[in-house]
Amino acid sequence: MSTRNTGFRALHDVGLAAWFGGSLFGVAGLNAAAQEADQERTKARVTSIGWAKWSPVNAAFIGAHLIGGAGLLATNRKRVKYQKGVTGTTVAKLVLTGAALATTAYTRVLGKKVEDAVIHASPNISSSTTTHLDRGTTQEGRGGAAQAVQEVDKQAGQALSQAAEQLPIGAAEAKRQLSWFQLAVPALTGALVVLSAQAGEQQRPGDQVLGVARRVGSALGVAA
Repeated sequence: MSTRNTGFRALHDVGLAAWFGGSLFGVAGLNAAAQEADQERTKARVTSIGWAKWSPVNAAFIGAHLIGGAGLLATNRKRVKYQKGVTGTTVAKLVLTGAALATTAYTRVLGKKVEDAVIHASPNISSSTTTHLDRGTTQEGRGGAAQAVQEVDKQAGQALSQAAEQLPIGAAEAKRQLSWFQLAVPALTGALVVLSAQAGEQQRPGDQVLGVARRVGSALGVAA
């Protein structure tokens, strides 16, 4: 009997779509638009602010994707074990997911190093990682939730700054690496989209029957 996994599938697919689409827009849209600025410092500031604002949203979607993926893996564990071809696809997805996570995290640390360098070079520019609150709201005592978000955002920014300071490279080298790693994220997540499509095809009834038959045939061949 087949069961529906709409919730897990929605988390998996929407999370991955946002991860891929957001990183692709950042490279093709945000970075390209910032190049229209006249001053180099302005370009760096615009891209730093844009990526910093997207980072917590991206993290939420990545979390949704991982929860959905874990749920799908748990509910399809028998197919992964017994249907030939599914194991390989699953392992490939896990490896790519790990690579995409590591690349995304390192990209954010590189971005924070570049961002901090821009801030230190211009004292009038405040950190783009910290959320700015409306003073009226805060003074009237209605900004409790917003203040909590600000505090979490501030702590995350401080942790990123500490990690960025540990990098054995300067701001110029970080900026050069950043351009390549920002390209790697949509490449890796795009490959995950393709593998997810393949995994969906493997759930066709005919593919399931054929995959199990091949697995059994391989097992009998080894036993013989």
